[in-house]
Amino acid sequence: MKTIQKFSLLIVLLLPIIVRAEVKEIPFTLDDRDRIIRTEQKIEAVKTEMTARFEGVDKRFDQLFNFLWAIIGIFTAMIVSVFGFAFWDRKLSLAPLKREDEKLKSVLMEYSRSQPKLAEILRNAGML
Repeated sequence: MKTIQKFSLLIVLLLPIIVRAEVKEIPFTLDDRDRIIRTEQKIEAVKTEMTARFEGVDKRFDQLFNFLWAIIGIFTAMIVSVFGFAFWDRKLSLAPLKREDEKLKSVLMEYSRSQPKLAEILRNAGML
């Protein structure tokens, strides 16, 4: 029990010395103030430089985005023109076949007037 009392007495006696060591004031000089001001100025300079660079990068992204839209437009126009040409060519190539088909139908109908067996075949096929 006596050791605890001695230890607590020692702590109580040394407490003011320990507290004074921790509360020691650090003087703030004009050099410190000037250093802080210079640091703030450097930070502002870096901030404006970064803002300018980000604006440049943003402009570049806008250019790339516009270029992408142009490429998409060109590709779409090419696809539409290829499909349009394919449909036009198909229609153009089938037109003579349709004319021949109509001629053949008219010849068969005229011949079926004199041939009853052919007329019956055409009626069953739904052509008369």
